[in-house]
Amino acid sequence: MNLNMSFKHLEPTESIKAYTSDKSEKLSKYFRGKISVTWNFAVEKQSQIAHVHLVGNHMDYFGEAESSDLYASIDLAIDKVEKQLRKHKEIVKDHLHKNGHRTPTEE
Repeated sequence: MNLNMSFKHLEPTESIKAYTSDKSEKLSKYFRGKISVTWNFAVEKQSQIAHVHLVGNHMDYFGEAESSDLYASIDLAIDKVEKQLRKHKEIVKDHLHKNGHRTPTEE
């Protein structure tokens, strides 16, 4: 996993980096190949913003969250990306879009 972090109007601390690394590791279970995770952290007025961009084999996802706590923003951004990944995995697993065929109940 390739992990990149950038900070805007915010000091990069070891605790934020460690927390982000731990949370990003959860995403690797959805991938078999190499993935790249890019985090952008910013502070605007009273809001702490976390933006994650995940790129893998034939996959490209992002999530952004804003709250008063940076750790909560990281959790929310990870949740958004995980939701997208689970949805994609279900589609692939169930073969819902295979050859453009639908089951009779979907029509």
